[in-house]
Amino acid sequence: MSRLAVMAHYDVAGALRPHVRGQVEALAASVDRLVVCTTARLQDEARAWLSERAQLVERSNYGYDFFSYKVGLDAVGDLEAYEEVVVCNDSYVFALDSYDPVFDEMASRPCDFWGLTAAERLAPHIQSFFIAFRPWVVGSRTFRTFWDEMEPISKRRQVIHRYEVGMSRCLYEAGFRSGTYFEETAEDRRIARERMRWWAAHRSPLPRSRAEVREWRERAGEPWNPARGLADRVLDDARLPYVKIDTLRYDPYKLDAGRLLTLCEKRFPERFAGVREFLDETSAWYPIRDSERLHPTPPALAPLFPRVRYADAR
Repeated sequence: MSRLAVMAHYDVAGALRPHVRGQVEALAASVDRLVVCTTARLQDEARAWLSERAQLVERSNYGYDFFSYKVGLDAVGDLEAYEEVVVCNDSYVFALDSYDPVFDEMASRPCDFWGLTAAERLAPHIQSFFIAFRPWVVGSRTFRTFWDEMEPISKRRQVIHRYEVGMSRCLYEAGFRSGTYFEETAEDRRIARERMRWWAAHRSPLPRSRAEVREWRERAGEPWNPARGLADRVLDDARLPYVKIDTLRYDPYKLDAGRLLTLCEKRFPERFAGVREFLDETSAWYPIRDSERLHPTPPALAPLFPRVRYADAR
């Protein structure tokens, strides 16, 4: 199967971190053509390294990753020459040495477009850091119109609503079916729900009124993001084959992301080499968002932490 991959890249220092180089090499070995669209002011060494392994497209830093996807796809031109078209970004650490197991598995799945994971927050959608499209989707009017009408948006939440969630919605409305490489088990869903309750308990002080209790219950019942709530499934023979950088940087569900990184460094030393240094070196450019700040753990809940924290495969 002939494959095209368009990868969006950005780095505040114009560098190529070890985990990004690993992802580029893994992708380049598993696809027929790799286009890297960067919005970074690349260092000379990084530009030379990328140019040896991919078609490099450099553009100004606006529009987030979706606009890099568009620019990269436009640079290719004849997308229908490929039997599968992939868009992805550099926002995760890929735990496997090759994408071949993922592509091989998904080749047998009856779906029209697919990703590594899906989420239901806001609305059901394939998570946009990695999406693959079959040729009949690429050749559809829905697909072409989506990209042709895309405009650069400068606000992250608008990009999520309009493009990440919006893309899946458009394809679903056109009758296309999605699939995911990672499939949740009953145990995955159980621990994810417990972790959502844990997260809800840290979003605000402990409830003191009926209205606050109702609000807490509503939050605890929200859909989870598998990239956050099930991130440690990477330690289960990489069933979930990635860890998002934001999960390690912000620990958004307060599940001890530092411990998760340590476990990943031991399990996948080559793939996670340099990740800790990258997080340290770039922390000043990525302060936590106010909307995701969590309260300290109430003493009454502290004994429950071992039940929900990120853990090695059992």
